[in-house]
Formats: sequence, structure tokens, C-alpha cells
Amino acid sequence: MFTQTWRHHWGLEEDPFVQQDADKDPVLPRVPPEAVHSSFDRLFGDPRMPGPGVVFGEKGSGKSGLRLAMRRRLEGGDSGAFVVEYTEFDAFLNEARKADRLPPHGAKTPRRVVERFGLADHLDGILSLGVSQLSHEIVEGAHPGVRGLVPKQKATLLTLAALFSRSDEHSGVELQGALRRAIRARRPLAFARRAVILLLALVGALFLVDAHFDLPLELGAVPRPSVDTQTALGFALLGAAGVWAAGRRFWLRSRASAAIRAIRVVPRDPEPLARLLQLVPPSTRRDLALPDGSSVGSRLVLLQRFVAILRELGKDSFYVLMDRVDEATMLSGRAELMRPFVEPLLEHRLLQFEGLALKLFLPIELSRLYLGASPEELKNMRLDKANTIPELRWTGQELAQVATQRLVAVRDVRASVDSPGASLRDYFDAEITEDELRGTLAELGTPRLAFGFLGAVLAEHARDLGDDLDGDSPEWRVPRRRFDLLRASWLDRARGLRRALN
Repeated sequence: MFTQTWRHHWGLEEDPFVQQDADKDPVLPRVPPEAVHSSFDRLFGDPRMPGPGVVFGEKGSGKSGLRLAMRRRLEGGDSGAFVVEYTEFDAFLNEARKADRLPPHGAKTPRRVVERFGLADHLDGILSLGVSQLSHEIVEGAHPGVRGLVPKQKATLLTLAALFSRSDEHSGVELQGALRRAIRARRPLAFARRAVILLLALVGALFLVDAHFDLPLELGAVPRPSVDTQTALGFALLGAAGVWAAGRRFWLRSRASAAIRAIRVVPRDPEPLARLLQLVPPSTRRDLALPDGSSVGSRLVLLQRFVAILRELGKDSFYVLMDRVDEATMLSGRAELMRPFVEPLLEHRLLQFEGLALKLFLPIELSRLYLGASPEELKNMRLDKANTIPELRWTGQELAQVATQRLVAVRDVRASVDSPGASLRDYFDAEITEDELRGTLAELGTPRLAFGFLGAVLAEHARDLGDDLDGDSPEWRVPRRRFDLLRASWLDRARGLRRALN
């Protein structure tokens, strides 16, 4: 029998267990948000009073599924949270490698990159994700309240965009202009300064023209300067105007270039920031907290101001969901590379940062950062205040419930709720007890292995069925012999995978 025929008998429109990567799973978005691990609420917290969360889990244990469920809950309804996912690290690591001038394929390059990748670099990456997302939303009109920001906050927002925003559609100058128009930022001081420079140039030119062409100017009782005096004054005023304009531009561009160079993980053009520095008042410019080398303090100030802007726009919290560390190409899933990369984030001042909800979904290999830490390191981390889950474990009941929800999610909408196929138990022979089914799923231990086993056992059974089965035949259900055979095979596979991967 074709598998599709077997699924139609049960009212299933597609395979509920075909995809084992949460980010590519077409079924997961249709599973009810409440069908999650029992520790989800503890990890999720309250968006109105955000706090950190750290979970360690083996590969396939459902970390990415929890992250996606968290994002769905935050983006659905009125959570009051601004969400970014910190999951793609290759670009940031590669830019850090270029900044350190390391060869792309050197044997020691990954180790040297991660050892120099500090908290400032992580904050730059996080700010780049958050500022880029917010900038595009503002340009697209998603935050009309941004026009009500005070001038200093508008200058801060434009500075953050000039420092961190990235766009595949617009250049830095174009995005800066679009953002300025969207927030209606004014430029009165730029006009006044240009007017003074222009006035100096005009007066200087007037002196030169009068000295050499004898203009019919009447100065009344004021004696007319000599030709040499007028020439000297003219050149002096023109020179002052030129030096003021060019020198100021050179100084501000140098300052912008230094700030951009300090951001090692985000390739940027200093021109948008240089133009912005020429427009803002000196008092505002002195208070911009531009990045200075690898200083963490300036980044924390910028993060604090970014969170303050989000709150002005109606967002109570800034959620950063970090996941897929073991999938970064440069880290290659090696614990000795992942540990120095992640360790800077496990710092009390960041985890407990007001308004920030940093959620870390980490491989089980990194649990030694917590379980094997010294007393001094534990005091610095304070993971006891971070809703830490040392190991993400699933019970058989939880896995069975989620599997049932996946089956319901792919059922034909015309199928009756009470008809067979709405529960995982319906697909197995009566000889296989509920406890046996839950016990098998518990031994497999992770959603990836549990759902892989269920998909395999159902598909193998369907392929051996004849096409002439009666609709009420018990053969539609998986018999004990096949269940026991595949159960033993998958339990052996699970043990092998755990030894190899974790």
C-alpha cells in the first residue's frame, strides 16, 4: 500500500513526523502553543518583567522547538515584547576573523577567533539584529509613535542605525535618509552652521571683489580699507570658512571611522555616521556613547538606550533568543570552541540587564560551564537567578501528547474529532498498551528520536499492507511484532547517537 493511501484512511493530509529540524518543520507552526515542554513557562517568564533563561539540552531535545514556541507566543497577541533571534553566527565570526587578519583556513584560526570574541562583540551582534529589525519596521510605518520621540532619542536612534543597521535593500546612506524622514528628525543647527560658513565666504569674496574691481560701496564715516587690507581680509575669511568646513568634516569623519572600526563583527561604511555627527548639536554629540575599542561599557549604554526607545514605542522588553550554537561552521559543534564563544554571555550584568530577556538554548556539552564552574565563576554568572534548566528532559507522557497534537494538526478539517486517528494510541494494536508506548518514547528521550521512531514505524507498517483492506480491518494498526522490532532498532540507534553527538 502507498503511504499516502494509508494516511488518507486515517484522515491525515501529510506526514506529521517527516521533518526533524524545528526551523524547517511545516507542522510545528500548526501545533497549539500550549503543546510544549513542562518547563516552558519557567523559561519564558513574563514579558512585562523580563528575565534571563538558560537551558542545556542534547541534540534533538527540542531546544529549537522551545525557541520557536517562545517566538510564536511573543509575536502573537499583545505581548509587549520586541524579539530577535541570535542564531546565525557565521557572518559575525567571519567578520571578527577579518578584523583580526587571520587566514580563512588556518588550523588555529577558529581557536584564535573565539578566544578574542568577547562580550562587546556579542553585544554588537545583538544590537545589529535589534536595530536592523527596528529600523526596517519604522521605515515601513510599523511604529507611528516614533515621531513622538524627543530630539535626543531621535538622535540616539539615528546613531544606532548608523552604527549597527544592515539592509539587503538599501545602502547605509539611503536607510539613514529613509529613517530620518520616517521619524521626522529636524536639522536646524545644520542650516545655521552652513549659513554662517556661507556668510563668511560671501563677505570674504566681497572684500576681494571690492579690492580689485572697485565696487561702488559707500561706508559713510567708516574709512574704506586699503586694497591690501581688503585682500588680506578676503582671503582670511574665505580660508576660515574653508578650514572650518573641511576641518570639521575631517575631524567628525575620523571620529566616525574610529567608532565603526571598533565594531568588528558588523561591516559598516562610516559615511552615514559621519554625516549624522555633522548634523546633531555638539551637546548631543558628546553624549552619544560611541563604541570605543573593545569597551563593554559603551555597548551597555547603547543597549540601555535602545531598550529605552523600545519602551517609548510600547515594547516592555527586548527578547534575544540565542540558539544553534553547535551549527556555526567555524565552531563545528566542538565543545572546546563553543565554550569560549558562549562564556562571555554568562555574566551577571548582562543576564540581569533591565529590560533584556536573554534566552540561551545551549548544547548539553556546555553545561560544564555551569556545573563545573568555580564558586567565583558562579558568583559572576548567578545562573541561580536565570531560570536555568541543567538538562532538557522529556517524559513519555509529554512526547505522546505532543505527537498527538501533531497528528491532529495534519488531519483533514472534515474529519470528526471522535473518529479514529485523533489520538496517537489509535494507530497501534490493542496489545500495545499505553504504558508501553509512553515508556518507549521516554527511553528514546528526545522529540527528534521519538518522532523519528513514530514516523518510521508508521511508514514501514503502511508499506507492507495490501490495497484491498477493509475499512474496519485491525490490520490498519501497527502490530506488536513490528513495534517491538523497530523499538529495539531505534533504542540501539539512540544510544549510538548519544555517544557520538553528545
